[in-house]
Amino acid sequence: MAALVDAALADLAGNGALTLAEAQRLAQAAEAVALAMGLAIVVAVADPAGAPMLLHRMDGALPASTDIALNKAFTAAAFRMATHELGELAQPGRPLYGVQATNQGRVVLFGGGYPCRRNGAVGGAIGISGGTADQDMRIAACALHTLTRDSGLLPEGGKTHE
Repeated sequence: MAALVDAALADLAGNGALTLAEAQRLAQAAEAVALAMGLAIVVAVADPAGAPMLLHRMDGALPASTDIALNKAFTAAAFRMATHELGELAQPGRPLYGVQATNQGRVVLFGGGYPCRRNGAVGGAIGISGGTADQDMRIAACALHTLTRDSGLLPEGGKTHE
């Protein structure tokens, strides 16, 4: 999955924040992957400050997945890193231990949230909830990869799959 994630995190073409059209494409791509995996998920897309721009809840998604997806997108945007990477830094003895108690408890430390980069800057973030953390990560990475591919960018290293 590492190659898929690397490819997904390639910069998007253009400048500035994600557009609503891009957020909608992310949600459509994530839903397609989730359907193929037999999952009902929630997709949240946030702007660079972590404010929600799009919320997409599939039929049958768990009610709790709504807040989790929103908080994953918020965390990835606010901290400028994937939620699982922040989780590694927040373990006991690590530099960000206890960070999950900040921001009114909105900080998520498990997988499924990724920043969307454009020209090296965070242009927004995606949060997925509804599967396991690994499934959520795969869905988010595939959605991001679809958007970077559609924008005309080649993924880092030219790899298009795991």
